Amino acid sequence: MKKIFTTSLLFLFLAGTANAETSLEDIEKLPREEIIKLANEKNDAKAQYSLAQDYQDGINVEKDQAKARELYEKSAAQGYAPAQSNLGVFYENGIAGEQSYEKAKQLYEKSAAQNDQHGQYNLATLYQNGRGVSQNFAKARELFEKSAEQGFVNAQYQYGQMYLLGEGVKKDYDKARVWMEKAAQQGKPEAQFNLGVMYQNGMGGLPKDDDKASEWFEKACENGVDHPICK
Repeated sequence: MKKIFTTSLLFLFLAGTANAETSLEDIEKLPREEIIKLANEKNDAKAQYSLAQDYQDGINVEKDQAKARELYEKSAAQGYAPAQSNLGVFYENGIAGEQSYEKAKQLYEKSAAQNDQHGQYNLATLYQNGRGVSQNFAKARELFEKSAEQGFVNAQYQYGQMYLLGEGVKKDYDKARVWMEKAAQQGKPEAQFNLGVMYQNGMGGLPKDDDKASEWFEKACENGVDHPICK
């Protein structure tokens, strides 16, 4: 999924030029040839990031993880937070090159320091799972919260899950329900399933309601949740 950044001003593009204020959304409206020119000739970080995503996901080109990594490296080196976060994923998982939790952590930290919701989320998962760092639920929860408050659905789910399970915090079904609802409304199947369970059992201030529970279970199954109830 493309990360979209909007600006309050409109910018005109002059033959292969862009500036620091040009949004990613505006760049992605350009013809592909112009984006390539910006990335290669102007060393534009957002253009490099956009092309990297295309190669990573196989959008209008054949998938090429090595090319995606190369472009993320160039964009991240210029301090572009979304590229730092995505490059961190490549290092964390050893995609098309070196695997290094330490380098992934450093990149996530740089991205998170710029308030990037994906960088915050990815760093949180390292702390939650103890991947390359000492497991630290308090730190994970803090980062999930920051990302969740920006609307990132995966963070909303994980933040709610921590309160649902009492992961490094006292169980709080009311807080769990709030964040499960937010994630469920954005189509997160696991959150939809959990919300169904909460209606089924009358948890988190919700009334016990089998019809509502069934509705959420159905949505979760339609969206691909992996559970025997969906078989």
